[in-house]
Amino acid sequence: MDTQAGSRSGRGRRRPMRAVHTAAVLHDSPTPLARMVGRGARMTVKPLLRMAPVDVRTIRRIQRFSEVVNRGASEDIAVEVCEIGGVPGEVMTPGDGPTTGLHLLYLHGGGFFTGSVHSYRSMLEEIVRATGGTIYAIDYRQLPDAGIAESVQDAIAAYAGVLDRAPDASKVVVAGDSAGGYLTMKVAELATRRGLPAPAALIAFSPLLSLEPDRQDKNVMRVDKVREAVLPIARVAALRRLWLPEDGAPIEGFADPLHASAYIHSPTQLVAVEDEFLRPEVEALALLLDDKGVEVDVHLWRGQLHAFPIMAGHLPDADLAIELAAEFALTHIGEPPAVEVEDLDAQPETLEGEMA
Repeated sequence: MDTQAGSRSGRGRRRPMRAVHTAAVLHDSPTPLARMVGRGARMTVKPLLRMAPVDVRTIRRIQRFSEVVNRGASEDIAVEVCEIGGVPGEVMTPGDGPTTGLHLLYLHGGGFFTGSVHSYRSMLEEIVRATGGTIYAIDYRQLPDAGIAESVQDAIAAYAGVLDRAPDASKVVVAGDSAGGYLTMKVAELATRRGLPAPAALIAFSPLLSLEPDRQDKNVMRVDKVREAVLPIARVAALRRLWLPEDGAPIEGFADPLHASAYIHSPTQLVAVEDEFLRPEVEALALLLDDKGVEVDVHLWRGQLHAFPIMAGHLPDADLAIELAAEFALTHIGEPPAVEVEDLDAQPETLEGEMA
């Protein structure tokens, strides 16, 4: 990848943020709360994840802990518990009914072994409020009971289910974070392969775009050191053995969405944190899509945690990320919000990059 990069002075920062994608939007002023959350994660969550064995017993313990944060829906949100394309899930709308024609399938993250509709409740409700649309969320199969291949099949089945339920296929959007970002891109790829209508837009927060993000010998540009506050990169190899068991089913299409850009045609918003180890491949995909004429909207955030938008409803920075995503989704279904969402501290970075 050959890149020519400009730079700008950070406001009182020791160093400017840098990017490798044309017109990436750089959000370089985290709120004090975001900084505090990041420091807390570095001191607690990351050490625990670094020491915990990567095995079925640990996964079960994490899943039990995740269940503790489950809660019911807020009074202003209407919830239908149902199957979406044969996959267990929920459909959420504003309590007084949808105000836009958006139908959005959200695929949660969690490394393919944790997370659920219920543990993502706060974020999902903020998406409902920000978009005024109909939001679908599923509990796709996960480790240790199923591998990534089964997660992918559930995701594309749910997408087909949303297409069946939505009055207008041109208003269906797919979004996800981390492992759910992987599934988001797989949905886009498999929709093309299967002849289904392409999503009106794709939104991915800190997406996992390959099953080997820890490898350093890839043709991707790295402009910052990894200082990710949550995910220990050294644990990826152990997780990969669980993601891809020797006797597991093959993943339909490409195992790595990073290789599937030829099958992705939808306008795409990609969000990453400045120093997370998944970021280089996010920008690599952005360049690949941009090179083939796909509209790409890249947002890079300083001082945040991996997949920080999941804290929407509790963290102002996450709320802003959701509002920007909602604006992107609504614009691409032809119903842009009346007031443009703006981060006054963000600036575009005018750069030129291309894949070698």
